[in-house]
Amino acid sequence: MASFSFENPHTCHHCSAIQLNLELKPQILCCFGCMYNGPGRTTDKGEYVCFECARPFSSTNGVDFRYSSTLPYDLPQALFAADFDRCEFYRWVIYRVTRFFKIHETPNHWKSEKALGLLTATSSFQLSGITNEVGRASLLINFFRRRIDNAGNEHETRDGLGDFDAWATGDDPSFKFISSRPHVQDVTSAQSINFARSSFETCMKSHPWCRTNQINHLSVSRRPDDILSHEKIDPNDIPTRLLDIGSAPSLGTNTDYIRLIETTVDDKAGQLIEQIATAGFIVLSYCWGGDQNSKLVASNLQTYKTEGIQLSKLDQSLQDAVWVASQVGFRYLWIDALCILQDDLDGQGNNPDKAREIGRMASYYGRATLTILAASASRAVEGFLQRRQPATDFEMAPTRVQLIVSDKTSNSPNNPVKSHDIFLAKQTTNPPVEPITTRGWTLQESLLSRRILIYGLNQLYWSCINSFAGCGGQITALTNRTIPGFESLVPGVYPVGSLVDQPVYLQWNSIVKTYTQRFLSQPGDKLWAISALASHIVQVSAHRGEKPVYAAGLLVDEANPGTWLQQLLWYPDSIAGRDNRRPPGERYRAPSWSWASLDGAVKVPSWSSGLEDYAAVEEWGVELAVKGALYGGLTGGYISLKAVTQPICHVAERCGDVVWAERVQTEGTGDDDFDWTYTRMGCESEGAADSWVLMLLADSDMDRSAIETGLQNPGIGASISLIGLSSLSTGQLVGIRGIIVNKTASDNEFGLYRRCGSFRLKMGKHTNGGQDVAARFFEKGTRETMRIL
Repeated sequence: MASFSFENPHTCHHCSAIQLNLELKPQILCCFGCMYNGPGRTTDKGEYVCFECARPFSSTNGVDFRYSSTLPYDLPQALFAADFDRCEFYRWVIYRVTRFFKIHETPNHWKSEKALGLLTATSSFQLSGITNEVGRASLLINFFRRRIDNAGNEHETRDGLGDFDAWATGDDPSFKFISSRPHVQDVTSAQSINFARSSFETCMKSHPWCRTNQINHLSVSRRPDDILSHEKIDPNDIPTRLLDIGSAPSLGTNTDYIRLIETTVDDKAGQLIEQIATAGFIVLSYCWGGDQNSKLVASNLQTYKTEGIQLSKLDQSLQDAVWVASQVGFRYLWIDALCILQDDLDGQGNNPDKAREIGRMASYYGRATLTILAASASRAVEGFLQRRQPATDFEMAPTRVQLIVSDKTSNSPNNPVKSHDIFLAKQTTNPPVEPITTRGWTLQESLLSRRILIYGLNQLYWSCINSFAGCGGQITALTNRTIPGFESLVPGVYPVGSLVDQPVYLQWNSIVKTYTQRFLSQPGDKLWAISALASHIVQVSAHRGEKPVYAAGLLVDEANPGTWLQQLLWYPDSIAGRDNRRPPGERYRAPSWSWASLDGAVKVPSWSSGLEDYAAVEEWGVELAVKGALYGGLTGGYISLKAVTQPICHVAERCGDVVWAERVQTEGTGDDDFDWTYTRMGCESEGAADSWVLMLLADSDMDRSAIETGLQNPGIGASISLIGLSSLSTGQLVGIRGIIVNKTASDNEFGLYRRCGSFRLKMGKHTNGGQDVAARFFEKGTRETMRIL
């Protein structure tokens, strides 16, 4: 199929006989104002309203688009076209039949008894689809079988085989009815720039949600009564430094300069701040991928302000950003490498200017008028405006067919039937992984942004809090996103505001899971690179009347002490080839009880109620790397945890089975739906019904070695303790859940420990006994206060 594309579609005598019918009919609507039921009418202003009371129907244009087709072939004919004449369309149809009825799993495949039963039945294929607005024409294919029983009664069976889309090219008249298009390969073309401008202008005029801080945006209406007034930025959200790109440079020229401005230092009687607040500013999110040719340092600060910065000396992604910003109509641009001092060190390995600016990152990306996301470039030197390749990755290759349109919405009785060339195609369901979505720093940049132009590997996309669309692709019209949800045309790029309807701890847990799957070139940035998102989520929590506390990556509600324990019960969520580890090195990063101390994917449990009955954090503290940077790096941290604990060697002695748990995949429907594999330590089968099963999960390979040594040596095992934090009685978590700590030293009052893993303790053979396990564990254990570093 790699040889087929929209430029070189499949066509043959089999599929050329396929006709897709489109019938345009008045939509029947119910008015909740006057209870009128029927089609509406269009006003002189172009609004579609109730025919009786003129109440607006704002979510529709009053037309139903109904797609239908009966394929000319039955199953035997489709099989012949696919196998003998290599028709790509019918190849896909047969593939879907094969998978639906599992023919590929039967001996002899299409010569099997099951297959012969399908082939001898009277059969047909029908396509159908309906939408009430011009947009994506998603079509379902149904397989009908008819048989007559011994009594002469006819029975019909319908099975849905899958879906695909109808597509049109940009110059085909069918664009009026079908919006899916081959993506625009030239992201610098007039078509691409017009897409960017029109998406931005529509958002600015008609998206109230996109003017919010993503904390409480659902408190305003999704649709305004009229065109929105001009957006103005709060002066407090304007960056310390910006690039004044002046007039639009020409793409590829080497003579243009841009100038650095300091918004408060250079302001004259508030005029500059007022100008920027009115005009807005644009920001760039991109991958550095190593050091850059030009960046702001103390020695060139004045030069950049007075003489300017020569564009040709910037890395290509920065040059591309300047061009895009000017094309969309912006004068002021923020780029971290040129707007944050990169060498202002205090002699202790910290950068005060960078720390201050990172502390304002939530405002920079969250309140910027627009963000440019250089998603396709893994390094700044690559740039992101290269011509894209045509789409060739299809489940169903583009197949040319006829669209027959009949319009029954007009009063004229003689509406002509029109025919157009269109394509039927299905792109693969796995979009490419954009380089920017693998980097840690860029997560908060995209999630906090209200409006984004995404320059992906395949094409240009638009994303805002309200909508998303592509410059080509399946969805080209601005489409409302579902709240809450992760909807996005680019996986991993969505507004954090789309999660706002969820409890705050679920929002944060989702962020932690996504963030820990990403890569950081500087491991010491672990807390810094998510600090803006942390600040944002704390604001969300406070806005809801909670009492949020941010402790080394853990989000706690002081009004609900159990959230401490829920946050402490994070666990590695790694899969094969991606082992978690504690990074070596002398520079401190985070306490062992924080997921930030670990490299690799991490998940936090999604439940939090009732945990305070089992343990309590009595005291905690962290040492900030930079004074005032509450969400940034740390130089120390501890918690004093009062809980019931037992030495691991004592618990293991009473267990009928001790197993190591390892994650085999990271996707599931919830925390209780585990996909784990277990490695047993000396036992061939799970323990007896009246014995305990101890399930261990180490935080890292090094931690696993320490725990294994403790299990084999009771002397060492006495220093490794199991701390019970929760008792559950549903699913696979029947029993006790907690963390594993290793004693490192002691002083006059506290034992000093470090976390090294987590555990689950349950009864053998999946018997009901969760409460009994809990009672026995807590009765036999010792309640003490442990200081965990």
